[in-house]
Amino acid sequence: MIAFASSPAAGQEPPLAFAPPAAGISVATDVPYGESGTTKLSMDVYSPALAAGAQAPALIFFNRATGAERSSRFYASWARAAASKGIVAILPDLRSGSEAADFRVLMSYLAQHRADHRVGAIAVYAGSGNVSAALPAVEDPAQTEIAAAVMYYGAAEVAQFRLDLPLLFVRAGLDRPPVNEAIAALAARAVAQNAPFTLVNYAGGHHAFEMVDDTDATRRVIDDTLDFVTRATSAPYRASLLASIGEARAAGFVQTGRFREASVEYGRLVAARPGDPRLRLSYGEALLGDKKYGPACAEFDKLRGAGLGPRDLGMPASRACMLKGDGDAAIAWMQSIPERFRPASLAADPVFAPIKDRADFRALFPPR
Repeated sequence: MIAFASSPAAGQEPPLAFAPPAAGISVATDVPYGESGTTKLSMDVYSPALAAGAQAPALIFFNRATGAERSSRFYASWARAAASKGIVAILPDLRSGSEAADFRVLMSYLAQHRADHRVGAIAVYAGSGNVSAALPAVEDPAQTEIAAAVMYYGAAEVAQFRLDLPLLFVRAGLDRPPVNEAIAALAARAVAQNAPFTLVNYAGGHHAFEMVDDTDATRRVIDDTLDFVTRATSAPYRASLLASIGEARAAGFVQTGRFREASVEYGRLVAARPGDPRLRLSYGEALLGDKKYGPACAEFDKLRGAGLGPRDLGMPASRACMLKGDGDAAIAWMQSIPERFRPASLAADPVFAPIKDRADFRALFPPR
């Protein structure tokens, strides 16, 4: 665990919640990474000790600063903390007002010079006001070189989250209400889209808790953040994430009411994996949402005896068949659901109004 710095005397800089060791860390300062017009852009690179030929994940600190300010005590400590965990930390020049453009120059440079800095997969950190520019930058679907991201106590407007970008969002529970409301809205949107989004709610943390909260909980959040970077950029994790991205995308379409797109995506997946009953169930539900009741009934019929939960299958199947106009099939599907799992609310569901007076329908919902 990363240890605390000692408390400062009056008039000194505020304390930081970490004082990572200097041993085994090399620092290259003022490394040129590009130009913007006549302005030369540089970075500081904090590297762990690596075996010959080895690479390490990199963590770029997206912070509006240039020159000596880019390695302020706060960010230099973060960089050393990352390097102490085996991560190459990069503190780049990012000019206020052109930080997004400067960041693109940096990413282009790293794509061509990975070997020079022993950089493997790349992650990005941003905190507070920097999140407003950093979050849209990392969520840009063209930025496929960015494998993971970490955002601390800040927010930005993002309409669509990348499904190939693991995102750790750290919320300081004692922050100002508008900030936390914005983070909650982002979290809800990301989860609805089924993006790989992780929210850490540091309930007792203030804004900039690394400086102002000298607690074990702060140290744990920092440690967990750096562990996330290592895990989320690892080759096995990346492979598993990308392998499931099609199904994740389809599920996100369903959760956000985009049933037409969901049915198309699930149709492709079922064609490739016709023997997967859970996938076919999801396909049927997407067709139901897209109001393609006949095809939905046909998909559900293929799942008889497939070992799915009787309620999981019977509920959407009875609805699809009823909406298709086949009351007999709807009742048969309801009968397949054991009484203890059959919701009594179905008796008053308007979808089944055309058959509500049938004796076999009423028998499914005996008076209690």
